[in-house]
Amino acid sequence: MLDELTNFLKREGDFSFWKNVIFMAVLSGIANAGLLALINIGANLAQNEDLNYRFLAIYVVVFLIFFIAKKYSILQSTQEIEKIIKNIRERISNKVRKSELITIENIEQSTIFTSLTRDTNIISQSAISLMNTAQSLIMIFFALIYILIISKMIFFIIVSSITLTIMIYMAFLKEVEKELVETNRVEDNFFTSLNTSLHGFKELKINHNKNEDFANEHRDILNNLFNLKVKLNNKFITNMMFTETFLYILLGTIVFIVPHIATEESSTIIQVTAAMLFIIGPLDSAVSAFPMASRSATSIKGITDLENFLDKNTPDEFLPDAPMQKRFNNFKKITLKDVDFYYLNHKNEKVFGIESINLDIKKGETIFIIGGNGSGKSTLIKTLLGLYSPSSGAIYMDSEVIDKYNYEAYKNLFSIILTDFHLFRKLYGIEEIDYELINSLLIEMKLNHKSKFIDGKFTDIKLSTGQRKRLALVSAIIEDKPIYVFDEWAADQDPQFRKYFYTKILKRLKEQGKTIIAVTHDDAYFHVADRVYQMDYGNIIEYRGLN
Repeated sequence: MLDELTNFLKREGDFSFWKNVIFMAVLSGIANAGLLALINIGANLAQNEDLNYRFLAIYVVVFLIFFIAKKYSILQSTQEIEKIIKNIRERISNKVRKSELITIENIEQSTIFTSLTRDTNIISQSAISLMNTAQSLIMIFFALIYILIISKMIFFIIVSSITLTIMIYMAFLKEVEKELVETNRVEDNFFTSLNTSLHGFKELKINHNKNEDFANEHRDILNNLFNLKVKLNNKFITNMMFTETFLYILLGTIVFIVPHIATEESSTIIQVTAAMLFIIGPLDSAVSAFPMASRSATSIKGITDLENFLDKNTPDEFLPDAPMQKRFNNFKKITLKDVDFYYLNHKNEKVFGIESINLDIKKGETIFIIGGNGSGKSTLIKTLLGLYSPSSGAIYMDSEVIDKYNYEAYKNLFSIILTDFHLFRKLYGIEEIDYELINSLLIEMKLNHKSKFIDGKFTDIKLSTGQRKRLALVSAIIEDKPIYVFDEWAADQDPQFRKYFYTKILKRLKEQGKTIIAVTHDDAYFHVADRVYQMDYGNIIEYRGLN
């Protein structure tokens, strides 16, 4: 557990920074122990009815050192932890952004969300607790040195008792860490279930039996999570109470038993008792911080596992310079040569895919792709776009093979609207926005009364599916890319607008020299295409059913 935390701070933070924080924490602990000694001295002086202003002044100075050092160490450590959390979130977000599509499709969204929210929050929340614990341990160490000076025998009793208590507690933590992992796993299941209920809301709402069955499963997950957390908290509380009980037994032994079995003076017992009372709070604080430390260690492991998965499944990144991206704009032909792509199961066995795809797409052509559900249309499109890397074969831009050195330049040629498209409120990646063109397109798409483009973003994107697709088309046209890919774009449009899309919009894009690739079932408009291809069981053939 402590190794996880130490390695994490070394890996993520600035070690020279932590040296300063540790120094201030040590200074705070020493000052805290100094306050204990000064209180005992002051108590003896008060007993003799003697007020010593010199000790009072020293007490004030030591208190100020304690206050300033503790505040500095806690404030600086929390700021550094927040900086580390920000860097982790930014780094993982970038790794997600740069990952291949198949990697993101193979990972639960809840895993990413919990790592970047719950796990990072636990680490953040533990910062103050752990730094306060470190100071408490330092204070306890110097307080024990003070007790050693007063009485060697009592020091031996206390150290032996605390050592035994720590050994018992550490043995307990090893058992608890396994339960923490299981609790986090069930909590991830809860987030997954919650995510399912939101994405599948319509399907659940319309089917009572399905809704009830899902609700029962969701309730079972919550009950399991509740039982695990109660069990875990009970163990932490039991162990914490055991530690407190042990300390009070130790205190009772020093006060009531030691004077009868040793020759310690009553003043020594009083001083040791005062010291023990002084360190019970910090010791209790240190013990209470162990559950937080265990949760932090478990969260760190979850974040590390996610990063390792992303690193393992993310290809090396070679970004082209701007001239390379512009050079591809003058392409003449895209060629898919013997391209295969396969989905794999958890045993790395082929489940489904496309195979032996040979296809030429000439600049300025309009190509339609047809086929039944599960025929491989979407897989082909994603492979063509570079969202999937071919399992074998290659994609060529004219005579140049598309590989990791120019994939970004290649993908930059496309503007896409897929079936599971996301509608962005802002027009990202466009330096100079033509507001006049956007407004004219909103009128053309009959959206000018639904959404406006103001201050660089659309005022409303909560529209019907057909309207959202038309708004996505506005964004795609504004991007002004050489190649447009539409996957069943017209499926959610009324007959009038469907006709307008095929006969007007696609025609205008073609006249502008754009290359168009559309997945469609609208055979009434096949004549609009230069060529029509049919997908069947992962294979592609040219469609010969045209009149």
